[in-house]
Amino acid sequence: MKTINYEQLFGEPKRDGAISEDANIIANLLMRELCISSGHNLARFLGVKRCFANDMAMRVWVQKRLDASLDYMIEDMCYQLQSELYELLPHSDYVGY
Repeated sequence: MKTINYEQLFGEPKRDGAISEDANIIANLLMRELCISSGHNLARFLGVKRCFANDMAMRVWVQKRLDASLDYMIEDMCYQLQSELYELLPHSDYVGY
């Protein structure tokens, strides 16, 4: 009978596709800045799988953008992604006075 080494099993690093610490930081900043609410509609605008809730969709989208940029600064990337989000998301015609 084969024994299972649970320390090794649970101690393995995350596989490819996991969300990095940088992606979490940037996604949290963007969600706070843009007041992203809970739900499931954001994924379709970001071009990620629709099974993701808004917060995870944002993290996946940010991670994909970070993976495409080899050399980045968190603050600069945050501003760049914020600009990209403004272009991706639908805009309201409402003008408040």
